[in-house]
Amino acid sequence: MHEMSIALGILAAVEDAFRSTPGAKRVTRIRLRVGVLSLIDVEALRFALRVASRGTPAEDAEIEVEMAEPRFRCRVCGYEWKPSREETERLTGNPEISTLVHIDPDVLPRFLQCPRCGARDVEVVQGTGVMLHSVDIETGEDEERGVQL
Repeated sequence: MHEMSIALGILAAVEDAFRSTPGAKRVTRIRLRVGVLSLIDVEALRFALRVASRGTPAEDAEIEVEMAEPRFRCRVCGYEWKPSREETERLTGNPEISTLVHIDPDVLPRFLQCPRCGARDVEVVQGTGVMLHSVDIETGEDEERGVQL
């Protein structure tokens, strides 16, 4: 399961934040940003995090997931845009494209074209991958500390 390897990486970063927080008792909340174009199964990721966190300070932590909409930038004219729903569906709904992007997100720009100048030299600014946004850590009685990552 691809999501399990992602969950293990997230959990390692959460545990680093926990260890670097003085007086840390337990992790209460994990906030993630998941790119729409990453094609990550969010429920599978939540499940993997719950399983991987058993016996750790993050066990029973609330898991919040924010979906990051895609944004692209043309390297020729500098135009930045959010794709239309149709363009997003074309990228995520086509099995050939979505499989390639899921395996290697770096191929995504090959399927893009700047709507302003028509150039195909496009970069993905947002919308792929998974990012640990923040971790809330209980440090004492009625005290919680947020760690922004």
